Amino acid sequence: MIDWKFKKDAKPQGSSDGFYYDIHNGYIRPDEVLDDIEQIREIAEALDLLESFEKALEANDLLIEF
Repeated sequence: MIDWKFKKDAKPQGSSDGFYYDIHNGYIRPDEVLDDIEQIREIAEALDLLESFEKALEANDLLIEF
């Protein structure tokens, strides 16, 4: 489990469209809530990885949107 380092004055993040949609579209901003630049970088890398996987699924007709 990661020991997330949040800013003391962090404000709640998000909207009503689900976590992945919110973080992918900027409604959740890790840089606004996290105090550790390395953790912010790790989240950005993880999102890039997930986006690459999503695009590969789409390119191979393996993703169905409901």
